[in-house]
Amino acid sequence: MRHPETGRPALGPDDDDEALRWAGDELRGGVDPLTKNRVFNAVPSSDDGVDAAPAIPTNMARTAATVLFAVLYLGIVVGWILSVQITGSTAADVFSQVAWQFGEFVAIIAGALWYLAVLTLTPDSRTAVRVGWFALGVGVLLPWPILLVVAS
Repeated sequence: MRHPETGRPALGPDDDDEALRWAGDELRGGVDPLTKNRVFNAVPSSDDGVDAAPAIPTNMARTAATVLFAVLYLGIVVGWILSVQITGSTAADVFSQVAWQFGEFVAIIAGALWYLAVLTLTPDSRTAVRVGWFALGVGVLLPWPILLVVAS
């Protein structure tokens, strides 16, 4: 039987199951024969009924670099805490004092925020890209006040 306007074969009532099938249904689960509903298996499950996450290959160099930079950023945070203690504000008005203290707070947490931002924004990037962003952060966020006091 042909559709009167398009001339293509018309779908009959027995063709409903065929119309619900998509390419690759075997991989996704296909159509449940009992309920005629589509079944999707997005997360593979193990035999004990607990959903198993897909295995993600780990790169040893990437892990080592991430741990190394975690230690460096912890040092940056500690360095800024020490820098804040040796420097002080000479401002007389309240607004300047509050702004100075807010700047000190931001300087202290900037290292941790940069580290978390790089981890969050580069989960699937190459190792060199992640290391580059970590290195840029170390260069920008070094606690210069404490380094200048130690150097002199």
